[in-house]
Amino acid sequence: MKPHVTFWGVAGVGLVWNLIGCLNYVAQTSPEAVAQMSEVAQVMITGRPAWATGAFAVTVFGGAVGCILLLLRRRTAVWMLGAGVLGSLGTAYFTAGVLGMVPSVALATLISMALFWYGTIALRKGWLH
Repeated sequence: MKPHVTFWGVAGVGLVWNLIGCLNYVAQTSPEAVAQMSEVAQVMITGRPAWATGAFAVTVFGGAVGCILLLLRRRTAVWMLGAGVLGSLGTAYFTAGVLGMVPSVALATLISMALFWYGTIALRKGWLH
């Protein structure tokens, strides 16, 4: 079955969102880039445990791969987007424990959940194979 035109927009915007997250993740691995961030950001990044860094990676890379798979209309997109939700929840848990709930982290978590939800809708409608 052919997907609705909004499917391509949601998947495309979701991919761009997650690619920006991937760039953010890569920037946080650069000591030079981290040195130019605010003091709070530096403390968060340098003091972050490995599991929280891993959760961040799963969020952005899982979401990006999930959106690419959506654009390719593959069923496995839902699994990757689900992994992105789990990573996002881990990231939110860590951030909330250190800084309290930060609006940008809450927004990122909601977007990952929305993309997963949309993926399940696409699967039920037969748009993915």
